[in-house]
Amino acid sequence: MATVTTSGPEISLQERERRYRTVRAALREKGVDAALVTGANLFYLSNGLPGERFGILPTNDEPIMVQLQGRFLADISPDVLADAQEWVKDIRASNDAGPLIDRLRELHLENGTIGINHTGGLFGIGHGVYSEIANALPNAKLVDVTDVFANLRTIKSEEEIAMIDRGNLLFDLAIERIQQVVRPGMTGAQAVQEGIKAMWEAGGDTESTLGMGFGKVPKQTPIIAHLSMDRVIEPGDIGTLTSHSCYHGYCGHSDQEIVFGAEPTKMHGEMFQAVLHVRDQVLKEIKPGASHADLQAAYEKACAETGFLSSPHSQMHQYGIDVPEFPGPKFLEGRRGRDWPLVPGMIYSISPTLVAHNGEDTLLGGTSLVITETGYRDLGDRKVEMLVAKG
Repeated sequence: MATVTTSGPEISLQERERRYRTVRAALREKGVDAALVTGANLFYLSNGLPGERFGILPTNDEPIMVQLQGRFLADISPDVLADAQEWVKDIRASNDAGPLIDRLRELHLENGTIGINHTGGLFGIGHGVYSEIANALPNAKLVDVTDVFANLRTIKSEEEIAMIDRGNLLFDLAIERIQQVVRPGMTGAQAVQEGIKAMWEAGGDTESTLGMGFGKVPKQTPIIAHLSMDRVIEPGDIGTLTSHSCYHGYCGHSDQEIVFGAEPTKMHGEMFQAVLHVRDQVLKEIKPGASHADLQAAYEKACAETGFLSSPHSQMHQYGIDVPEFPGPKFLEGRRGRDWPLVPGMIYSISPTLVAHNGEDTLLGGTSLVITETGYRDLGDRKVEMLVAKG
């Protein structure tokens, strides 16, 4: 296992300028004067400010403005945060759309075209904010620019890939710690706490998450992971772990199986060998020019070869700032269903899932990778294997 210190890669101002340049150019092509963004698209432009809610990026050379939750600047000057980082200098705070409306007026866009990443409470601009802006600026044209950000964020830069690679290394360290110290008699919560501490000690974000469901019948589902927190690990239980191991907002994401206090049963050993076979067959298909449908077809064919069952949750998907992420619409042109070409710079988690004939036992295993010009490159530093924690 690689040694990881708390210092690591950063996103440079050159990368910031690349993003602003490409986003602005794409927005101008759609006739947009400024973009109102939130969520991961805001993070993409701000590098992540505490309490950030919305941002406005003009398509000329005017600087970005970021609005925080109102409480975050209740007792301090915005200069405290502006001086603490280099990405954003125009910082305001409110729990309504007031700062957004003020900024649009400052830009003289009362009659302009305002791009908005899709409406919706969880992932975009909510109805309340949308209505406030529409009522305050009735002559402004509000248009959806979700496609602009989805298209540009599909392909990761080398700096982004380095951050995501670091996130995967954090998960590797969490797995190493859990194998070393977690034993039967501990609760699921104690096991997860050990993994989280390992990620934090190596510089992981406090927002990093780690889920582990366990039992004699292995499952990969957040419900089982939630119910496992208060349960006590028994000899022979299999822990199925998955993570959003975050480094400066960029996620590592993968899965791991660990047997506690005993060797795996014959069936589980055979199942995991089948997982490795399926993963190998899928990896053979990963290269530029192939498609996501090719990966799914390879998965289904290889599952049939093993004699075990496939799963609707095949566990092969892209990710980046969000987990999962999906390619922008330009990658879907002329294709049907969940299909798109594999392009260098896409990040994938490839962790195939197999189901036993009883329809109950479920095993998976894998790591993350980035698609390259000649194939792919693994991220992180972990071997795909079923681990045993006993001693």
